[in-house]
Amino acid sequence: MGNPVKIFNLNPVLHQRTRMAIMSLICTAEEPLEFTELLKRLNLTKGNLSLHLRKLEEAGYLKVKKEFVERIPRTSYSATPTGRRDFTAYLALLEEIIAGSRGEDEGTGAGTPESAD
Repeated sequence: MGNPVKIFNLNPVLHQRTRMAIMSLICTAEEPLEFTELLKRLNLTKGNLSLHLRKLEEAGYLKVKKEFVERIPRTSYSATPTGRRDFTAYLALLEEIIAGSRGEDEGTGAGTPESAD
């Protein structure tokens, strides 16, 4: 069995399911994602999405670009280098915890479950 104490090392800003979903979408996107696109894909209210985006921005994980396109305000979000680095580290630690709970080799995230004999 893995070290259960590692779960306390998970980044509390990223270990919230909505913020994890936001970072997953933004970090895998080819281009910055617009607020309306995030709203549609995550099925959140405007207020809820705004709150989580602000939290990620305050942590230095998101870069926000506000502009007007044909007099319509447009806000888009992209991950900062710090955001990408910390999200990647968060996912690696999460994978390590999961592998450990399955009895897999924690160093590689692979292996075979321990025998129950």
